[in-house]
Amino acid sequence: MPPVSYDFSDSSVLITGGTQGIGLAVAEAFARAGASVAICARTEPDVVEAVAALEELGSGAVYGTTADLAEPDDVGRLFDDVVENLGAPDILVNNAAAQGNFPFPEMDLERWRWMSQVNLEAPFELSRRFVLGRDEPGGAIVNVVTNQVIRHARGRVGYGSSKVGLVGLTRTMALELAHRGIRVNAIAPGFVDVPRIYREFDDVEDRLAAMPSGRFVTPDEVAQAILFLSSEAASAISGVVLPVDGGHALDGTWVRD
Repeated sequence: MPPVSYDFSDSSVLITGGTQGIGLAVAEAFARAGASVAICARTEPDVVEAVAALEELGSGAVYGTTADLAEPDDVGRLFDDVVENLGAPDILVNNAAAQGNFPFPEMDLERWRWMSQVNLEAPFELSRRFVLGRDEPGGAIVNVVTNQVIRHARGRVGYGSSKVGLVGLTRTMALELAHRGIRVNAIAPGFVDVPRIYREFDDVEDRLAAMPSGRFVTPDEVAQAILFLSSEAASAISGVVLPVDGGHALDGTWVRD
């Protein structure tokens, strides 16, 4: 079935971590829908490659820059650069994430702070600047969390905890920003078919067998959900956490023996 058609030709969007995986799929989907797109990544070659690809897809402007969201100063500079080069965004997608498998006793404070800064503090600051930079009512924020906020996983204490915090931020912002016409929602993907999972896990086949649908979710499927929540079709939806995991969290089994 072809993707639903959206028209974002009058909108601009900032997507963090928009050069690979889910982030790149989101950037591509918005570009095809006519939006002006801003992306960031830590390394310049990734940004240059992604910008070149995005410029071929749509009629909107494309801007890319490097930023390390673990560095608070970089977070502020990122937003200022986007405003200067593309104007204040109408849509913010907080997608970039810091993650890793660290059992609780091995999860030291340095790793904890790194994950918290990227996964929670950076979305907070970008969202704050997004709201303050809007002169007119309206706008949408979509935070990418994980289905581990529904069903927790071993070895993911830092990642899972920071994403649960981002769910709390999502709901609080949705409540406080409703009078401004700004909607705030979260997407909770499960296992997404990207190269990282094949590098990070040595039991991918067992994890695939645990999926009720018998397959992993694709980045494009996550992107379509994000476009929906950013669109006028979701004008009455705010404060929700939408699982995009093929029903994985309903079963609660991470691997199938």
